[in-house]
Order: sequence, then structure tokens, then C-alpha cells
Amino acid sequence: MARVKGSRNADYEKERARLLEAVRVRLLAPDGAQTSFRELAEVAGVSVATLRHYFGSREALLADVMVEMHRQGLPYLHAAATALHGSVRESLQWFLGQMLLGWRMGVGALHAFGLTAGVGHQTLGPVYVQELLEPTLQAAEARLSRHIADGELRHCEVRHAALQLVCPVVLGLLHQVQLSGAKCRPLDVERFIADHLETFLRAYAVAPPSESGGAPGRLPG
Repeated sequence: MARVKGSRNADYEKERARLLEAVRVRLLAPDGAQTSFRELAEVAGVSVATLRHYFGSREALLADVMVEMHRQGLPYLHAAATALHGSVRESLQWFLGQMLLGWRMGVGALHAFGLTAGVGHQTLGPVYVQELLEPTLQAAEARLSRHIADGELRHCEVRHAALQLVCPVVLGLLHQVQLSGAKCRPLDVERFIADHLETFLRAYAVAPPSESGGAPGRLPG
């Protein structure tokens, strides 16, 4: 049976996925965000015309890579938002530990790519925010909201609290790894994260009720 005009070949999505994976490896290299459309076609083993057939433009290709990386990260984001890990201290310690582990396993390269491609770009900037940065912040919001509902954290603007929890860690990791700050201004990242968590808990955690039955209050500073 002849293919309907305008429809896609049966292998279209499979080939598109292969091309995305091929260019993803190049784009996540330290200088990858600067790679030209022609170079990306060479990396993928196809012509520029073929790459354009599947993605339309370099901008659209980079955006689709971010979308695909978000899709692949969904199981980890779901766990970051919902997995139970004890008290609020244990829970947030686990969350920040997962951020550190993920960063070292490639998430850092993904954020570096998104920032390099997105800063100052009216299209790719919002794609980076929506597909890569906000999902992490929203996972933090979900985790914090549960602890607020459980009475372990004080009521607050949860989005602000999520930014305060996540952003210093992201900046510290960018500083040390992607910007090579470890060479000129080394930081004990694990100790920094531990200190950061203590500061966050002093600001937001609710102290347990006293033995005399008093109401819970803020943790002592």
C-alpha cells in the first residue's frame, strides 16, 4: 500500500531519536553548544538537508535535545519530588545528595549546555528554563510542600524556599566543575552542601513540641 502523501515513514521517529542521541553527545561536550548545524550533521552521519528535514533548524534541534533530556529525566524528577526519606532533615539531605550525584553523572553538562545556548536567546532561554531548570525547582517545591503539610517546615512561599534550597548548590557546582573553579578556588562541595542545609533548616524548620506539651516553634538559630 502506498504511503499517504504528507505522512511519515514508519521509521521516522526511530531515525529522529537516533539523530537526537548522536547530536546530544556532541552538544553536551564542553564546547558543544557552539557546534554548527553542519558539524552536527557530520556527527550524526547525515547531510545538512537530512538534519533539516527532521528538525527544521539548529535552534529547533537544540530545543528538541532539551525536551528529550527532560523526558529521559522524568523518573528521577518524580523520585526527587515524591520519594519518602524520613524526617525533613533526612529528606532534604537525600534530595541535595541526589542533585550532587546527578550533576557528576552528566546533569551538570546538561545545565552548562542549556545555559550556554539559552542565555540571551529569546527562544532557547525559555526552553532551558521550562525543560531543565524549572523541573528541578518544581521537584523541590513538591518535596518542601509535603514537609510543610506535615508540620516540619513553617508555612512560606514555597517557590522562594525551593529557589533558596536549589540555586546555591547549582551555582557552587557550576563554579567548581563546569567553570573549573576547583583549579583556582577549590571548594569542599559535600561540606558546603551540609552547611547550606543547616542554614536552610534554621530558616524554615519547625522545632518539635517540647516535652511539656508546648506548641512547636522555629528551630533555634
